[in-house]
Amino acid sequence: NDALATVEEMARGNPAQYAAFDIVFVDADKTRLMEYVDALVSNDRVLKKGGLIIVDNVLWKGLVLDAASGGKGYESSDEDLSSDDKESLRKNRRARKLANKMHRFNSAVVRDDRVDVLMMNLRDGLSMIRKR
Repeated sequence: NDALATVEEMARGNPAQYAAFDIVFVDADKTRLMEYVDALVSNDRVLKKGGLIIVDNVLWKGLVLDAASGGKGYESSDEDLSSDDKESLRKNRRARKLANKMHRFNSAVVRDDRVDVLMMNLRDGLSMIRKR
């Protein structure tokens, strides 16, 4: 059973069966992040009103900024990478694809009226999403 299925099951389940969480950390399948947010904010069974969802990797090696600008050559500022690694990362097809998915997630979650979002540029980026 994957984590999203478990969260969705909890959201559909008996509220007396589980105590709602105050905070949920999501470092999961980047293609399904909005599904996690939907499951967590759809009712108060899994995440309490005012609870936090922390999502990891929302800047994806700095490439999300490149995706947001239409791929116009953003230079990653990750100090742990050499310039050769930065160049390889920028060209890496999988990394660019995930960066585009993360950009779409970031754009969607900030427009979601059920939540407030604070994005922090720590390492690969963290979003603190507060359920209204």
